[in-house]
Amino acid sequence: IRDDYAFGPTSLTPDRATPKNLLGLVRGHWEIENRNHHVRDATFHEDLSQVRTQNGPCRMAILRELAMSILRLTGVKNIAKACRDFAASASNTLRRLGY
Repeated sequence: IRDDYAFGPTSLTPDRATPKNLLGLVRGHWEIENRNHHVRDATFHEDLSQVRTQNGPCRMAILRELAMSILRLTGVKNIAKACRDFAASASNTLRRLGY
């Protein structure tokens, strides 16, 4: 058996900064990282984008976020697989989106 310790600043009061609450906050942070940032980096290759001028980067980020939201609203669990499937068949893509 081993004990692990992690230290970090918090603005929570001692009665609210229980191990259970802090663990929930950390897990919530990583859920956001995994559901959004990882998908944007690994699936949409956002870090490799060469769109760098004016409003282009912001607009592309909005389009990526819109695509992720639409996929999730249609019940997609694996966005990378769905993107591969959609790229392979336009008719399946339209059917999945209700057209």
